[in-house]
Amino acid sequence: MFRLLLFAFLLHYSHSQLHHVQGINHPAAGPDFGSIGIARGLGKDGLELESSHSDGLIDPDGRKIIAPLKKHQLRREEQLKEENEKIRKIIEDSKKEIDHPTSTLSTWLWTLFGCSLLISCGIVPAFILPANASEYFHSKEGKAKLNLMLSFAVGSLLGDVFLHLLPETFAAPDADLVQIGMYTIFGLVSCLVVEKVVANTEDSQHRVCAIMNLIGNLVDNFTHGLAIGAAFQMGPKSGLLVTFAILLHEIPHEVSDFAILLRADYNRRDAIKAQLLTATGGVMGACCALFINTDALTSSGVSWILPFTAGGFINIALVQILPELMEETNPRQNMLQTVLIFAGVFTMGALNTLLH
Repeated sequence: MFRLLLFAFLLHYSHSQLHHVQGINHPAAGPDFGSIGIARGLGKDGLELESSHSDGLIDPDGRKIIAPLKKHQLRREEQLKEENEKIRKIIEDSKKEIDHPTSTLSTWLWTLFGCSLLISCGIVPAFILPANASEYFHSKEGKAKLNLMLSFAVGSLLGDVFLHLLPETFAAPDADLVQIGMYTIFGLVSCLVVEKVVANTEDSQHRVCAIMNLIGNLVDNFTHGLAIGAAFQMGPKSGLLVTFAILLHEIPHEVSDFAILLRADYNRRDAIKAQLLTATGGVMGACCALFINTDALTSSGVSWILPFTAGGFINIALVQILPELMEETNPRQNMLQTVLIFAGVFTMGALNTLLH
């Protein structure tokens, strides 16, 4: 009995649902809200919504009926397309601004300020030397102290090469190890050839060594200027941080440069002029970075300028200065010179570790 009642109930329910569906699908019954499509995904060109295959209904007079939900869906699709275009435009403008930063008057002023700090760093050692430095370093006591300064110069040059210049070159994204090695050897041999051709006496050898060191500093300061100019394009904070890092790195290097100049019989005034001349390389590098407004120059400079400079510094430290220090026979002086060589290497290594 119970099964008969349940069967009659299900038969009645199915019959009523059939009449309900037929009534909805009748042409005069109004729009079909159930046939509205729902967004199914994103198109490859942006935010596109897939609509259903049904675009509406046709009334008995042949007029197209668009349901209210369908109208809302079309309006929403248009809004999403407009928003998508705005977002795409904002992203493209931001990308252009990052790839090609603008060099405003403020950027130029900040960059010149950073370059002035780099220039002043080059003449700091002159103020801690005696007024008659050239005469003093020709005396026995002065010559011993000059050799101690040259020992520190050897250590700082080697530390600069193997802990700063070459690692920075190797870290470049497109670094070619064989090419880097060739440029380094070329820089080393170039200095050796110049010395063989030009230097005939010990004094001329000292002067040639000083001139080659000045050329190496000029090129090195040029790359520092590129870094300063590129950093200030990103903002004053980035520029000041990069400038501060370069100053910490350059101060011990400038001490060794003065020692090499004094060894070549430069007086204090001439040494200051020579250092100011090499500092102009930093100004030229910064101006190039601001004018060209691209990273291509910086990357190309890293690819060959730094290893070539490293080769020149290796020649100056190991070929031109160290053999002269090896002539020392005083055990105490030998010990002090060895300590200062390691001090120069440690100073450059500590600064590079701190700044990276």
